[in-house]
Amino acid sequence: MRVSTNTNSMTAMRYVQQRTEEQSIQNEQLSSGDRIARAEIDPAGLAISEGMRARIRSNYQAERNSNDSISLLQVAEGSLGVMQGMGIRLRELAMQSANDTLGDGERTVIDSEFQQLKQEVKRITASTTFNGNHIIKGSDSVYDLQVGINGTAQNDRLRYDMGKVMDADGNFGIGNVDLKTKYSAQNSLTKIDKMMSDIGASRAQLGSMETRVQSVIQNLQVYRENTSASNSKIRDTDVAAEAANRIKTQIGQSASLAMLKISNDAPGMILKLVS
Repeated sequence: MRVSTNTNSMTAMRYVQQRTEEQSIQNEQLSSGDRIARAEIDPAGLAISEGMRARIRSNYQAERNSNDSISLLQVAEGSLGVMQGMGIRLRELAMQSANDTLGDGERTVIDSEFQQLKQEVKRITASTTFNGNHIIKGSDSVYDLQVGINGTAQNDRLRYDMGKVMDADGNFGIGNVDLKTKYSAQNSLTKIDKMMSDIGASRAQLGSMETRVQSVIQNLQVYRENTSASNSKIRDTDVAAEAANRIKTQIGQSASLAMLKISNDAPGMILKLVS
């Protein structure tokens, strides 16, 4: 028996400190719901989980981007719908002016409305914007829609390019058209038909893109659900398991404290040998 160095007490103290640290970690895990409350608990799991959390956050932004993209497409498609309705009226006026039952005076009145509608088509083409960006101006309306979470153009971006489906130059080719004579009215029909065909093709393109972006949103939501489930398995606390471990740790801590008291009291027995 020794007095100077109480190794039993040192061992018991080490276990008390160990159990206390374990209990502290378990309290953090249970109160926060985060199994990896500290990086030291699972460094590899933390690295994997943080990567997943970054992808999940980016996924939410990609979904917001996709919804904003749909809004942009709907604004463009709505303006084109108005223009297509105006095109129908332009053709109606051209048909009316092409008939020989009218005189020059009546054709002048008809052409006045025709010119006003032409100017409105031109104005809508130039003024339709989304957040300050022209979206139906033809060659000037080229935008990348970031709907994926990475930087690959083929996989993560959709290109909005009205110049590929719509030729808005020269006010769709009707810039110099008038209905002042029977012959000009007759010749205008082909040009008006081409304008309406371009606008119709553009609306179909926008509608197809809207459907595609809706599919993108659904895919993003499924991806986020699966990634969140995977991250939960790595990161979230199993409350039942940790509660059981905490009770086990408390029992171990109580036993270690009891042994520490016994170890500290043991050197006192030496007094009986020297008394």
